[in-house]
Amino acid sequence: MKASRQQVITALTNLLGEDRIVTDLDLLREHDSDDGAYAKAFGIYRVPLPMCIVNVLSKEEVSEVLKYCNNNGIAVIPRTGASAYEGLLSATTEDTIVLDASGMNKILKIDDINMMATCQCGVPLKTLEDLLNKKGFTTGHGPQSLPLAQMGGLVATRSIGQFSTYYGGIEDLICGLEAVLPDGEIIRIRNVPRRSAGPDLRHLIVGSEGGTAFITEVTVKIFRYYPESFWRGGYIVPSMKEGFETIRKIIAAGYRPSVVRLYDKADYDYNYGTVELKDSEAYMFFVAEGPPSIAKATGEAIEKFTQEANCRYIGTKHVDYWLIHKNDLCNKFRSQAIRDKFREDHLYYATTEISGSWTDIVDIYYSTIAAIKEKVDNLVFVGGHASHAYQNGINIYFVYTIEISDPNVAAEEHQRVVDIICEETLRKETGGCVHHHGMGKMRVKFAPQEHGSSYVLMKRLKKMMDPNNIMNPGVLVGKDN
Repeated sequence: MKASRQQVITALTNLLGEDRIVTDLDLLREHDSDDGAYAKAFGIYRVPLPMCIVNVLSKEEVSEVLKYCNNNGIAVIPRTGASAYEGLLSATTEDTIVLDASGMNKILKIDDINMMATCQCGVPLKTLEDLLNKKGFTTGHGPQSLPLAQMGGLVATRSIGQFSTYYGGIEDLICGLEAVLPDGEIIRIRNVPRRSAGPDLRHLIVGSEGGTAFITEVTVKIFRYYPESFWRGGYIVPSMKEGFETIRKIIAAGYRPSVVRLYDKADYDYNYGTVELKDSEAYMFFVAEGPPSIAKATGEAIEKFTQEANCRYIGTKHVDYWLIHKNDLCNKFRSQAIRDKFREDHLYYATTEISGSWTDIVDIYYSTIAAIKEKVDNLVFVGGHASHAYQNGINIYFVYTIEISDPNVAAEEHQRVVDIICEETLRKETGGCVHHHGMGKMRVKFAPQEHGSSYVLMKRLKKMMDPNNIMNPGVLVGKDN
């Protein structure tokens, strides 16, 4: 017989103490952060409430809690930072606890010889970054969630930062990690520079969305920090198509600016509105960093390529504005003001990010914008920007606002737009329907299409590592596929 709610709470209290077990109704309602924020503004809470939030302070405590939950069929949502989106933290059943490790917040070592930083999972990224900057270093990782994000969550969601074209995503930065498996076993993947010893075991856990293990410690690369040598440049481009092609040529030639961003008019007008653009035009800008000679050479190359593409240089003012305000939206996520605004104007702004090869990305951009305009009757606006470039392709953030008259169907209204974006993207051979937010529970139904014939490996991985399906059920492998 499955343990009752009170039996679970009593058992966890006996394990850790009463002060570590949270049953406050308001906190349980907000356990999944800003997922469902629109409906929550109207007092509507649609996902099941977890039994409790359990605060842990060590890997040993994580181990004991997971052992108990695994033996008793209790679902566990791993959480640090809680800046997740896409239903990543939402419970699918009331037989769930939230296991929060924000209290595991020690920076364990800054190794400036081997260029690594080791932290417990609950260390805020901003805390680590601020400390490193004072010492002349950086993680190179700057997601929009920087003010909220913690290290374990960044690894679990396969995060990417706004300077990724130079530094890479979290998967490029991770050296090693410590984690606890669902049955309570504690494992460590050592911090070796590279190994050829079979498949890379880090990637059983990096990007796992809390579905295979609970990350307790991470080690990431660090880099010399050269803020005084930043090169910046902003350009008006004749069209998004020509912007994509200009970026492709820069990347293919071997240059790696840290920031690469291309906005269509709708997106830029909504979020910044400081550049006057014609309807067909786009705004593109770059930041190059690193040792002064590298930043200078990268900037000179960008100037050459943009001149050849008939882009109009408009200086650095708007780039500097972005550098100052790039995390503003994140700071609004949990504010009462944004929920007040939902009740006032009934408008919901959201983003969905995808990726594609250089061959497919232009068609993905134009066809998706057209499909959303055609199929979403309550659309207020839609636009998009690119922000992460690679040798073989680039991403697009689609941004949109929809009018929601009935908060009871807010989730369905949002899901409809997400589905259109994923469907349009997956029509292309190289379209990836999730770039870095994680599939969570909003996009997991597209996992079979995203992975194709290799999806069987994802299902077997989940079954192998979490046979009782207690770790964040509903991620990685959807219940219906």
